[in-house]
Amino acid sequence: MKVHVRGYLTLRDLVGGQPSRTVEAGTMTLRQLIARLAKELGEEFSRSVQDPTSDTGIRPEVSILINGRHHTHLPGRLDTQLADGDEVAIFPPVAGG
Repeated sequence: MKVHVRGYLTLRDLVGGQPSRTVEAGTMTLRQLIARLAKELGEEFSRSVQDPTSDTGIRPEVSILINGRHHTHLPGRLDTQLADGDEVAIFPPVAGG
């Protein structure tokens, strides 16, 4: 199975600076994908996306979409099973004013 990961804004450089990164695995949930990316991409990605003090383990201001749908709107949320060809988009916190 291949899943395409897109990092936007400041996360784009952290996922390789390319429009998308392909991750191959047998089966994987969104939670497992985030953990794998944190391990492969390092501390900066982990700090940008993960929050060990949060109930979900993900920073509340980070948006993660699977095929255009926010993960919190999916029945499995972070435990949603990913399928071959899925696109996961990760948006960092946005600041401005």
